[in-house]
Amino acid sequence: MYKLTLLFLMTPLLTFAQSEKKEGLYLDSKNEITTTKSEFKCVKNEELSREFLWSYDCLDSLNQVVKQLNINFHIPDAIKRGINPVYLRHTNQGDYLIGDFKDGRPYNGFFRYKIYGSEWSIYDYYQEGSLTQQWYNDFYNMILSEQDNNALYGTLDAKNTFIDGALENGIEITPAYLQQKHAMAEVIRTVRAAKTELFRVIIMAENAVVLLKVTPSVQGYLLEEVGKSSIRITFTPEGRKIETITPDKKSKKVTEYVYYAFSAQDQVDKNRPYSYFQKNNKLYIEQAKHALTETNRYTQESSRMMEMLSLGLYETTPFETSSMLDFLQGQNETGGYMGSSELYEGKLEGFVYKPGDTETTYTMDYYSRGKIQPAKVLAKNKTLKELTEILKSYY
Repeated sequence: MYKLTLLFLMTPLLTFAQSEKKEGLYLDSKNEITTTKSEFKCVKNEELSREFLWSYDCLDSLNQVVKQLNINFHIPDAIKRGINPVYLRHTNQGDYLIGDFKDGRPYNGFFRYKIYGSEWSIYDYYQEGSLTQQWYNDFYNMILSEQDNNALYGTLDAKNTFIDGALENGIEITPAYLQQKHAMAEVIRTVRAAKTELFRVIIMAENAVVLLKVTPSVQGYLLEEVGKSSIRITFTPEGRKIETITPDKKSKKVTEYVYYAFSAQDQVDKNRPYSYFQKNNKLYIEQAKHALTETNRYTQESSRMMEMLSLGLYETTPFETSSMLDFLQGQNETGGYMGSSELYEGKLEGFVYKPGDTETTYTMDYYSRGKIQPAKVLAKNKTLKELTEILKSYY
């Protein structure tokens, strides 16, 4: 019923658009749309238009672009509050937006904000040359609710607010191409009171859409992927606690890990799995506080991508858009993670680090079936930065 109602609401404006093809579309001095010749002739802007959300350049008598017209919207009353009605018009149960240019730049009213290749419909609102709001359709939630209807793209049901041109409350969208995954992605940073609150990610491959969410907290992070088990990381005085929570939130598996300084590796139980990580340019070892059974380990229900992201989160460092982009694009897939080691059928498998000849260097060996394997890249007396680059040849 909701979809049908939206489509009905947009029919009058679609009629205007259809008439424009034959008769032309105009704005009068009161910003009323008409098909009768009037003060401003409006020409469709093909670059800014998409599907039935059409943008127009409106010309004055000197053939100069002085206004922008955007049509075919349904906008809830809660979003409209406080907006100058000169730039938000309503006719025959449909909404349209107008913006005035000054010296060729947006000055007052609404203007299409274009993110190439994106499914978001975003419109800037200016007051005397300053960006104060953005109205948009919440594409992430639209995917989440599994609603696929063209009319929903014209429902502007959320907004961003700005102070002195800086985002105060709302979202910031950063697109990226993931070459290794042959997919497009969008990192969505949510901001409250000018501070980052959480990140959401949309990954769009040829036959799949993946929705991720990363929520930082004072004590750690919550990592979520729609339809998969989530991972909660909580930092403790000894190290960190990792909870794998089922999608229905009804059960979880908890594993506590202890951090050891590299110089204290004799305290590590070498008969149990352990891993290496770097923090503040120093090497550490992490091991589960108690022996793990298969039910303690990550399961196929948890997201492989979230597991990889969790490997790089060993402390509550600031997590920003650039960090997420680096992770998604494979430039920093494992963060501070420096490899792991365990016994398999009684034989050593994985990485082993030894002190280098100088204080800030290490030698890294890789074992398989208890034997050192020929190094893909020489890893003797290397800094942690150099070893991080070498590790990329192993993963």
